[in-house]
Amino acid sequence: MRTGWLTDLVLGVRLAVGGSRTSWARLALTAAGVGLGVVVLLLAASVGPAREAKSERVRAATLDLTGAGPLRAREVVVSWQGRRITGLELAATGPDKPAPPGVARLPEPGEVVVSPELLNLIQTDDSVRARFPERVIGVIADAGLPRPKSLVFYAGLAPVHADGAHPAAGFGGERPRSVLPPVYRLLVAAAIGALLVPLGIFVLVATRLGATGRARRLAAIRVVGGSRAQVRRIASGETLAGAVLGLLVGVALFFATRPLARFIEVEGVGFFPTDLLPDPLLGVLIALGVPVVAVVAALVGLRSVDVGPLGHNTAASVPPRRTWWRFALLGAGSVVLVVVSVVGSTGRAMFDSTTAGALGVGIALVLAGTGAVLPWLVGRVADGLRPEGVAPLLAVRALRSDVAVPRVVSGVVVVLAGSLALQVLLGAAARSAAETALDPDADRWVLALSDRTPVRSLEEAIALVGGVRRVSEVRTYAPRGDVRALVVSTDCAEIAERLRVTDCVPGVAYRTAGGADVPAAGTSLVVGGHPWVVPPHRTVPGEAAGLFVAAGADPVLDAVPPAQLVVVGDPDQGFGDRLLAATGRVDRAVTLPTTVEAGQVELFTSLRSGVIGGSVLLTLLAVVGLAAAAVDQVWERRRHTAVLVANGVPPRVLTAAALWQSAIPAALGIALAVPVGLGVAWLVSPPDRFRVTWVELTTTAAPAAIVVLVVALCTLPALRQAIRPDGLRTE
Repeated sequence: MRTGWLTDLVLGVRLAVGGSRTSWARLALTAAGVGLGVVVLLLAASVGPAREAKSERVRAATLDLTGAGPLRAREVVVSWQGRRITGLELAATGPDKPAPPGVARLPEPGEVVVSPELLNLIQTDDSVRARFPERVIGVIADAGLPRPKSLVFYAGLAPVHADGAHPAAGFGGERPRSVLPPVYRLLVAAAIGALLVPLGIFVLVATRLGATGRARRLAAIRVVGGSRAQVRRIASGETLAGAVLGLLVGVALFFATRPLARFIEVEGVGFFPTDLLPDPLLGVLIALGVPVVAVVAALVGLRSVDVGPLGHNTAASVPPRRTWWRFALLGAGSVVLVVVSVVGSTGRAMFDSTTAGALGVGIALVLAGTGAVLPWLVGRVADGLRPEGVAPLLAVRALRSDVAVPRVVSGVVVVLAGSLALQVLLGAAARSAAETALDPDADRWVLALSDRTPVRSLEEAIALVGGVRRVSEVRTYAPRGDVRALVVSTDCAEIAERLRVTDCVPGVAYRTAGGADVPAAGTSLVVGGHPWVVPPHRTVPGEAAGLFVAAGADPVLDAVPPAQLVVVGDPDQGFGDRLLAATGRVDRAVTLPTTVEAGQVELFTSLRSGVIGGSVLLTLLAVVGLAAAAVDQVWERRRHTAVLVANGVPPRVLTAAALWQSAIPAALGIALAVPVGLGVAWLVSPPDRFRVTWVELTTTAAPAAIVVLVVALCTLPALRQAIRPDGLRTE
C-alpha cells in the first residue's frame, strides 16, 4: 500500500468522521475537551490586548494637570463596603467646557453623571443614595469606563469646595498607577501557576481519548498491508480531525460566551466584551499549536501499542515510566520556592514583578511535577499490590497496563493541590485583613478629613445621626515630615481613651514609654506658619507614637485644621453607614478607613469561595475525561469481561473492580495533593499566617471521592453492554 502523505492524512480524517456512532461519540468528546481548553487559551491570549484597551480608556479619562485650563477639578474617593467609588467634581472656568469621555456634557452643581453600576447602587441602596444627593442627569458610556462594573461618577463642583480644586487643561493626561493592594500580585502569581498546569493536562488527555479504537483500526490497516509509516500518518490525520474540530468548537465557544464578560468581575479585574480579542501572534500560535500537540500526543501514545499485521497489543509493550524527569520538575519548583521565600522573601512578590513571576514559575513546576509523579506512583503501587479479593485483583491488574486513567487523575490532583494552596493563602490574607480591621474599641469611628473639609458643617451633620455620644477633633503635625516625632492635639476625652490617663486637663502633654522619640521640651518648631515651643511632658505606659497635647489651651495647635474626627457611637455597621451618609451630604471625600479593611475581609472570603468553585468546575471537566477513559478501558476489555462473566464471575464483582480501579488512583492522588498543597502554601505564606482548617482539607478530599463515584456510575452502562454474550464473539 503505497500512498502519499496527503492520501494517508485524508484517510485518517475519513476514519475519524465516517465511522460508526461510537466513532462520532469519540470525536465529539475529543472536540469538546480540546474546545474547552482552547477557550481558556484564547482568553489568556486576550488578556494583553484587553489590558491595553482598558489602559487607553483610563488614560483618556485622566485629568490633564499639566497647566491652567478651562476646568477646575477635585478628585474624590468614596468608600462603600470596602469598594472604592472614584469620581471628579468639575467646574468650568470659561465658555469652553470639555466633557469627560462617555459624558455628553459637563454637570453643573447639583448634578451628577454616574456609571451604570453606580446608578444601580443608588437606586437600590439608601446609604449610597445619601452619598449622592444630586440629580442624576446621565449615565457614563462604555468609552469612559475602565471596566463594565466600574463605580465612577462626575459631579458638579459646589462653590464651597472650589478652594480645594485644582486647575486642569482637560482630559487625556498621564495614566495613573494601579491602586490594587500589593498582596494581589502574590495571589495572582499563585493562581496562574495553579490553573494553567491542570488546563495543559486536560488538553493533552482530551487529545488521547479514543486511543483504543484508533489502535484497532490501525491494526486492521496493517493486516491489509499498510506500513508503520503509513499507520503513523493515518493516526496523525485521525487525531488532527478531532483537534481541528475542537479548535473550531473552542473559537465558536469563545466568541459565543464573550458577551458574558460584561457581567463577570473580580475586584477590579473585568473587561468589556470588545476588549477580549486574542493577540494575533498568540492566536496563530494557538491555532497551530493545538493540532500539533494533539498529533504529537497521539504519535507518542503509539509507542505503547504494538500495531502489527496480526493485531494490536497494549499489555506487552507499555514503556517503563521514567522517574528522573518527574521528580526533577518537583525538585526544581521546590528549589525556586525555597529561594524566593528564604533569599528574596515572598513578601517581595507583592511589590516586585520579577519575584512574583519566579513565584508563579515555582508553583507551576511543583504542580506539574505532582501531576507527572502520580502516574509513576500508581504504576509502582499497582506492581507491588497483591490483593486477596477478586475485585481489587482485577482492578490492580488493569492499572498495571493502564495509562489513561492515571493521567486524567493527575489533572485532578493538580487541581486539588493548587486549590488547597490558594485556599490557605487566601485564608491567611483574610486573617491579616481582619486583624488590620479589628478595632479593640468597636464603638469608635475614625473619619479621615481633607484640608478643605468644612469641619463645623460636618460636625453639625454628625450631631443629627442617632446614637452619637461624642465627637473629638484630632489635629496632627509632623515636624519636617518626620512621623516618628508626631504631635497630636485632641481633647481630654480622646487622650484619656488612647492613653488610659485620668489627670488630663487642657494644655497638658504626654508621651508613651514604648513610643518613638519625640522633640525635647523647649524645642522650637513652626506649626501652621507660627512659632511653637514643645511643652514639658510626662511619660505614661503604652506604645502609641507621638506627643499628645490636650487641646483647649494652645492657640497655635488649636488653629491647625483637624485631620480626623473620632466619633463614639453605636458599634454596629448600620451606624457606620448612617454616619457616612450624613457626612456625604457635606463632603463625600470624608472616608472611614476601617470600612476598607472590612471590605478586604469580605473580598478575600469571596475569592476563597471562588477558588473552591473554580476547583470544582475544573474537577467536573476532569470527570468528563476520566469517565471517557474508563469507558474506553471497559470497551477495550469487553471480550475479557464477557469471558469472566461466562465463567461465573458475578457482575457486581466487575462493578466493584471498576470502582477500585478509580478509587486507588484517587486515594493516591489525595495522599499526594494534600502535602504538596500544604507545602506550597507554607513556603509562600508568612509563617505566622499559615493555618489549615477542616474546610480546606474537606474541599480537597471530597471532590476526589465524588470523582470516584461518578466515574464508577458512568462505567456501569458500558459494563452492562460488555458482559452480554455478544461480547464473546471474536475474529
